[in-house]
Amino acid sequence: MTYFAILGKNRGISLEELKLVKPVNLLEINNILVTFETEKVEELNNLWWIIKWWEIVDKDWLKNRLEWQKILWTKDKDFWIKLKKEFGIKRFKLVDLFKTDKEVKSKWIEIVKIQNQYWVVKWYQNIRLYEEIDFSKPSRSMKMWMMPAKFTHIMLNIWLWICKKRPVAIYDPFAWSGTTWFLANHFWYDFFWSDIDIQHLEKNREWWLKNPLHTEKKFEILKHDITKEIPNDFLDWDVLVVSEWWLWPIVFEKSTQVDIMKFQNQVWDLYKKFITTISKTRDSHHTKAVFTIPYYINQSNFLEQEIKKWSSTFGWKMSSIDEVYCRENQKVWRKIIVLE
Repeated sequence: MTYFAILGKNRGISLEELKLVKPVNLLEINNILVTFETEKVEELNNLWWIIKWWEIVDKDWLKNRLEWQKILWTKDKDFWIKLKKEFGIKRFKLVDLFKTDKEVKSKWIEIVKIQNQYWVVKWYQNIRLYEEIDFSKPSRSMKMWMMPAKFTHIMLNIWLWICKKRPVAIYDPFAWSGTTWFLANHFWYDFFWSDIDIQHLEKNREWWLKNPLHTEKKFEILKHDITKEIPNDFLDWDVLVVSEWWLWPIVFEKSTQVDIMKFQNQVWDLYKKFITTISKTRDSHHTKAVFTIPYYINQSNFLEQEIKKWSSTFGWKMSSIDEVYCRENQKVWRKIIVLE
């Protein structure tokens, strides 16, 4: 079966995440449109950085469907005027290929004609899931350094492709507002959560658990300084560390190159200690890690190379995603790092 997909705004990250479904005969039609074949159809719905994907259909399928589906969405007005006459469609509505709409997802079907082939949209981004996470949080947690929920999802998918298996549990040592827990719970992972501010964690824990998703999944909280050794009885299962690692200090318009170099050194000091800490759990808990590091725009960035050199001394294999994730009007972007 051939599928068609629209990539997200970060093309490189989209292609990395797409590897989760092991695409065959991948053809890039343009910068954000691809076709491919896959046997892992069940995994397609778990991709985030794909805006929507289609399944190719023939004209007989189209004819049978349109005998009862009298409203459809399309991007090609002239073609669908012709189709309207042929199949007796009562009305159609023009749609932007790169946007989704609640009405079409719930009531209509979206059919697209590309390169003389018919495609029916089978899946759209789960916007509602991320709205629930990002916009239902306490307002105090909506800071510029907070990791977007969709980005947590991408990190999980990239790890699943690289490591070829699911982790037993997720551990976030910079828990803060609970985004990683929400995604871990949504996708049926057990979760360990720590931070230096335990009162903040407990407040967020109470808030999140007002509407629990999967209460049977394990959920543990620990007050912990991540530069110190993790207690043996806390991480009692194999774990994957998923986290937004330190993005502080915040870079402003007035921050100089000297300031930013100082910031990087402060961040590196923390990373170095934490890599040492999680390395001590590596053998006993089969620890892996996927995380973000700050990437400073138009600056000399040395963090990635230092992490690679330091982690290799503990036997880690490090890889990174070339494309950097950016959010509009931010001075510090995010780069994905994987340790296995």
